[in-house]
Amino acid sequence: MKKMFFFALAAAGMLTACSNEDTLGGNGEQNVSEQQIRLGVASAKVQTRGTGTVGGMTDTENVWAGQTLWVYMLQKGSMDLAYYKSPAVGTTAAAETEVFNNKEFKAPNAADNTKSGLATTADGTIAYYPVSDNYDFWGYRVDDAAVGGTPTVKTVNDAGDEVAADLATKRVVDIKIDGSQDIMAGKAVPSADEITDLGNYANNFYSAYAARKGVQPNITFNHLLTRFTFEVRAGSKATAGLPAGGNTDAVKVTGVSVGSKTTATLTVAYTGETKEAADLLTFTGDASPLTLMQRDEALADNNAPLVALKPVTLTWTDDAATIGDVLKVGEALLVAPGETEYPLTIALSQDVLQKVGEAKVTMPLEQKATIKMAAGQKFEPGKSYKVTITVYGLEDIRVTATLVPWADGGSIDIDDDRNPNEGTYTPAP
Repeated sequence: MKKMFFFALAAAGMLTACSNEDTLGGNGEQNVSEQQIRLGVASAKVQTRGTGTVGGMTDTENVWAGQTLWVYMLQKGSMDLAYYKSPAVGTTAAAETEVFNNKEFKAPNAADNTKSGLATTADGTIAYYPVSDNYDFWGYRVDDAAVGGTPTVKTVNDAGDEVAADLATKRVVDIKIDGSQDIMAGKAVPSADEITDLGNYANNFYSAYAARKGVQPNITFNHLLTRFTFEVRAGSKATAGLPAGGNTDAVKVTGVSVGSKTTATLTVAYTGETKEAADLLTFTGDASPLTLMQRDEALADNNAPLVALKPVTLTWTDDAATIGDVLKVGEALLVAPGETEYPLTIALSQDVLQKVGEAKVTMPLEQKATIKMAAGQKFEPGKSYKVTITVYGLEDIRVTATLVPWADGGSIDIDDDRNPNEGTYTPAP
């Protein structure tokens, strides 16, 4: 099942007021007041120094934690920005201000414990709809993966050439992932019920008219990467350090890495038909190892930067078990989708006795494997896959010397006076 986040645009913005004489495009209504843009956030189940996965796969885990989101408000069906025009004062010409031009928003905080709530502008500004026209709302999240820091968005044509907004078919941003960033993007689309609420003006969204009908933008954020979570278990009792006090201690998992492409171009807005999630993120270049990290155990904040993986010691708690305890390792690795397999490396260490009478020494180990999809299938964006790794450590080399007894081969009687062939004596001359 495809995992996704819905980000209903219900946060403060800045659009225009309208006078009693203003006529709204297409609906003929007058005498209306300013209509605030409200960007709300709703999320479905999903499925670094970045901050790791946004939400989770259960209702308890699937909540916002104050993540940074970036929002565009564009002229409907185009890549042109929406502008708020201030009313004229005396002889002063009306000023035009961009509404949401790559505007930074914040999702609800972890304390709100919600998958559906209001997102707010990072600087606290409030926006209102222009008097007329309809608009598209687009949103995306890149964590700290944007090349150069703050996302720099370019307007390009279908060939990828940078052009003016009125000639553009897409807005794109270059990113580089490290395995810890949850890349998401989406566009607000009204539900069937909301279209019904718009009555005879079903195409008048999103607008001041739609806002008066209670219809506000709801951006659906799709997870665009493939997600791997990891579990490990000991394949033998010796791997878990049993028997206790033996020549080897339990193996520790010290690192996990997966080979993935890392450089990509993210489409954050576009014209034309609706694109699939797989078409919004285009990767180029060769694969590089992405290293698994974990959440900071000292913090309860799921929006805090991830930290280096703490070694996980393998255990074996049931004498009757045929395999060790299953232990979770790290947060998750978010990799480029669309591959049939990914190279996997597990870094290990084990304290072993090398010479009788001396202290044990730590030996680094490495286990390699491949994460493979079933034949004919590829790993998909927005899906989470659990990888369980059975680990084997060093085993004592114990040489046993067994003495084989001699077998009885019979007796041989040698006598020069006897014919050995016939068993008779030869007479003396």
